[in-house]
Amino acid sequence: MRRSISIWMGLLLGVMLTLSVATQVNAQGKKGKEAKEDRLSGTIHMINKDTSTVTLRKGNVQRQVVYNADTKITFRNKPSSMDEVKEGRRVICLGKFNDKTQLVATRIDVREGK
Repeated sequence: MRRSISIWMGLLLGVMLTLSVATQVNAQGKKGKEAKEDRLSGTIHMINKDTSTVTLRKGNVQRQVVYNADTKITFRNKPSSMDEVKEGRRVICLGKFNDKTQLVATRIDVREGK
């Protein structure tokens, strides 16, 4: 009798351990998906400093990128400023899309000079 109780307790403990590990793995998988940023790349077509927007062109498609004081600017992967964001330059922008389908940039990376 004592042996069957310890077998059942061992099985119960094993099931509980398996469920707790599975729950943690599932929660970590969801965090990874939430952390992924949206991305836009193209050539700068227009800059509007009044509305803090940059219009990108890739082929015939134009998309707007919104920047703010928290947006990190890099030029060739080195820290920079909005002075490097100029029309005709190629950029890669990371952030999240807002309800107006504009990318709210957390980072703008200027890739090449004009």
